Amino acid sequence: MNFELYVAKRMLKNKKHSKNFSRPIVLISIIGVMLGVSVMVVTISIATGFQNRIKDKLLSFGNHIQIESMFQSNNNETSPIITLNESFTNLYNSKDIFKIQKYAYKSAIIQSKRKTSGSINELEGVIFKGMEHFQGNSFFNDYLVEGKYPSKSKKINDTIVISKEICKKLNLTINDKVSAFFVSDGKPKQRNLTIGGIYETGLNKIDSKFIFIDLKYLQKINKWGMQLKVSSSFREDSSIIEFNADNFSKNGKMIFDWGNNKIVTNNQFEIPTNVDTQINLIGYEVDNFEQNNLISIADTLIISFTSSNKEIKFSNSLGSEQYYTGGLEIYTKDEEKKSVIKDQLKLDFGPEFKITTIEEQHQEIFSWLNLIYQNVYIILGLMIAVAVINMSCALLVLIVEKTKMIGILKALGMKNISLIKIFVSHGGILLFYGFLAGNSLAILIIQLQNKFEFLKLSQENYYLDAVPMDYPLSTIIILNFSAFIFCLITMILPSIISSKTSPVKAINSEI
Repeated sequence: MNFELYVAKRMLKNKKHSKNFSRPIVLISIIGVMLGVSVMVVTISIATGFQNRIKDKLLSFGNHIQIESMFQSNNNETSPIITLNESFTNLYNSKDIFKIQKYAYKSAIIQSKRKTSGSINELEGVIFKGMEHFQGNSFFNDYLVEGKYPSKSKKINDTIVISKEICKKLNLTINDKVSAFFVSDGKPKQRNLTIGGIYETGLNKIDSKFIFIDLKYLQKINKWGMQLKVSSSFREDSSIIEFNADNFSKNGKMIFDWGNNKIVTNNQFEIPTNVDTQINLIGYEVDNFEQNNLISIADTLIISFTSSNKEIKFSNSLGSEQYYTGGLEIYTKDEEKKSVIKDQLKLDFGPEFKITTIEEQHQEIFSWLNLIYQNVYIILGLMIAVAVINMSCALLVLIVEKTKMIGILKALGMKNISLIKIFVSHGGILLFYGFLAGNSLAILIIQLQNKFEFLKLSQENYYLDAVPMDYPLSTIIILNFSAFIFCLITMILPSIISSKTSPVKAINSEI
């Protein structure tokens, strides 16, 4: 241990401090540093907590990146995109992408079917969001407050998940029926839906808009794609099976390929029952019989007949709507790379697709979050300034108190730089105690708030009902280190005062 550091520690442990005026001043300064550091850490914790909680809620509505068609007639609705091309195949094979989910938006008006005496039921304009998967979706695990989400099944599910905000407006509850009025092909369509679950995120402006439903339901409403439906019957002598394609097109005509590479308008086909047979039926929806321009993706149905037990099986019966979607939500493995991934996707998909990040989709809310961080920087600057002033004052008091000692040390030949090291080391030790106590106090506050949530908020104004506090370890370590070094450097200025003291005057000092 060098001489300067030894002297500094002896000064800190000097029991005479208890009899002199410097002890309470030093203690107050350490307490000031402790409070300043705790305020800095808690401020960073709150700002990070706000950003993470609200971003998590917004990600539930859109994920990191969304891909939609550029050609949309309505901002509240998505136009169909077809996923049968190389760009979409490469997207599913990307190593930078964690999860992809299909979705679609459809605007509608809903009305409660509950009868209210003497009044007309209210109407509400909403946006239906068709979801490909409900199970395993963290959104419903976190924000579903009542009921359950639609179960996965081969049949189209008419169960919806509605927000608590909309339920209040229309006086709805679980298992109630609602009438939904959609517009398709310029014509209104009325559908009856059942409320299966109620969610609440606290983002009232978004909660009041969105209702979740099975994606297949919106695909059917929008008439995206087609699904072949075939009936069969045996002749009286059981020698022949007759197949009949029951599909018809409202917007065009139907043509078929019954597995013999011949396109026909006939929707009937016959096979003998004495041999095993497989038919690869392809159905096309076209605008007219002359030009045969496809209206939607063709559908394929494989029909297998086993002669031994007269059994008929239908496979690949999902329909071509599986290749249609309103958009894709992409959850990246590394959130920091989403801008790079977005730029690459724009090159891969071309100008006919609109590719946006979560920040671009909710610019107002993210601008508000950035404003919070601007306030954080101001608070951090003020708290560091308070810590510097506190420790500078404490160091100046110690220098005044140790004036006679300084004179003796200088008379013995101690250099000015050594004196500066003594007081900077002393200030560093005091700063260390203040920073240690401040971080301990901040961690205690964060733990208590996360457990008991005693600091409440107005959810209507802040989107949260309690002050969120996270502990971003790397950020807090960098903050502590940077603030400590800065405060330590500023200790040099008051320490220089000790080196300017005259030995003769210092020794003769009465202090």
